[in-house]
Amino acid sequence: MMMAELWLHYAVPFLLALLLARGLWALVAVELCARWLLDNARRAPVAADENGPWLVVLLPMLREQTVAPETIAAFTALDYPRERAVVVAITTEREENARRHDRDRLPALADTICLTEAQLRGAFPRARCGDVADEVNAAPREKRLSLLAELYDAERTTRETVASLAEDQPAGALRLVHLHQPDTGGRKAGQLNHAVNRLDEILGPLGWHDENDADNTFLCVYDADAIPDVCTLTAFAETATRHRALTGRPPALIQQQRLPLLGRRPFPSGATGLFLAGEWLYQLRRSLGIELARIRLTQWLTTTQVPRLLRTLLRPMIYGVGCGMTVHLPTVRTLGGFPEPMEDLGAGHRLSLLGADIAPATVAVLDEPYTEPRGLTNLHALAFHTSARPDRHAKAVAQLPSALTRIGKALLVLREWADEVAWVAGAPLIAAAVVSAGWSGPLWSALALAGVLLHGPVLTARLIGLAPALHAAVVPPTGRVAATPCPTRGRRAGLIASSPVQPFIRLVGPWRMIFRRITGHATTFGKTER
Repeated sequence: MMMAELWLHYAVPFLLALLLARGLWALVAVELCARWLLDNARRAPVAADENGPWLVVLLPMLREQTVAPETIAAFTALDYPRERAVVVAITTEREENARRHDRDRLPALADTICLTEAQLRGAFPRARCGDVADEVNAAPREKRLSLLAELYDAERTTRETVASLAEDQPAGALRLVHLHQPDTGGRKAGQLNHAVNRLDEILGPLGWHDENDADNTFLCVYDADAIPDVCTLTAFAETATRHRALTGRPPALIQQQRLPLLGRRPFPSGATGLFLAGEWLYQLRRSLGIELARIRLTQWLTTTQVPRLLRTLLRPMIYGVGCGMTVHLPTVRTLGGFPEPMEDLGAGHRLSLLGADIAPATVAVLDEPYTEPRGLTNLHALAFHTSARPDRHAKAVAQLPSALTRIGKALLVLREWADEVAWVAGAPLIAAAVVSAGWSGPLWSALALAGVLLHGPVLTARLIGLAPALHAAVVPPTGRVAATPCPTRGRRAGLIASSPVQPFIRLVGPWRMIFRRITGHATTFGKTER
């Protein structure tokens, strides 16, 4: 009886007040940050000059032969002085080794009664798996193996695709450099570090010298399916110059916001497609209302006269995003390179714990939402795995000079742990509180309804309305690109109605990983397919 009273009279009111406060904050943060991006998109860009920062665009690629030509064409066409920027596509021998291994699987695949797209994943680019499966299934049984082998051998690797593009570069475009990493293990961070160790080879032909130019050099990290705004590099240069003028030092990190608004692939039909489309909106909400909001807060705390105590209490943990993450070269070297297993979250956490200067870019970058559940759960599990131990990030940079006190670092670690607990336990607890609201009184029932509506349907409807304007605000250098399709009236109603359960979708990856750890199964993270 005592426990029931504690729950109904104390826990439920607290959780419902938290739900309402979070819903209000999310709505305000999304609106302010969306307006900030849209207002900046209307500004005339400031032209970069020949003394602007050196910018190195890094495009690590693994099984990206399908999108590589479009992505490289977009980045090499960016508006920036050709003598101050270069685009680097980094392929890896891991793909070549996996390809040799996958060829041994072809006889077993050919013997499958009905070959599926999922069974071909990894052996062929994701965009090709469905067509290959259909073609092989339609062939006579005795010819399937030879057909599958022919299709497999005809598929160009990412290395071959990029090498061909590097040999035939258009005049007037930014220079493209192709690097191929040996199979040394690791993930995306390993490919990035491979390029960082070869900057003399990359920038030397442009007249770059490490001892003179390193302090004015930034590394711009992107996913291989991204499409940037034409003014991306000039926006980075403007942000770096403005920040240096305000503070006397360059920003350690400039984060461009990733907007999942590319519509290369449709969402599947049925309930799966509905929840994946809901996750697309949830990603947009997070990009605006959490990631951009925190970076803008950090910049404000850095560039204004704020009491030290208030700065310590308000400073957030920054989540770096490896699609539009631009890092100052000396900062990367101070960190000992990009950290594994997630170069972006790891870098953001470590720079936060060092009290580094972090600034937002004024233009956004487009990439694809997740259109199949496997890649989404893998992403969530990997993100939780990287974020759940901020103490490890604190230990990794403990020997480095920090602008934060020990108390400031401890508060960041505790705040991140609280975020991770809220991720895996918040949705079930809030749901239990909402269900229990009727027993706590009519006031709490009304509060529960208001919190659920604000946190779900109201914000979801607003995001659906903002998406077309945000997509239109990004002007790609090679012409307009397809947007995520505007939901039909029926799909829009479904997205709004199902929005309260969307936080539970984000639990699948972390809880699956936790269950595997408890039961003694190894946790592995492959390529996060979109």
